[in-house]
Amino acid sequence: MASHHEVTEHKHGSMDISDHQKTFAGFIRLSTWVVGLAIAVLIFLALANS
Repeated sequence: MASHHEVTEHKHGSMDISDHQKTFAGFIRLSTWVVGLAIAVLIFLALANS
């Protein structure tokens, strides 16, 4: 079954990773917003319970 697959030579650094970089940048941006929102909610809860 494995003999049906073509064997290609891989050249390090030749793959286009622009989509991966965009996705990772979006993930970091979203994570930053979520952390900021969580901190804001915690501050609001601390002030509201005073």
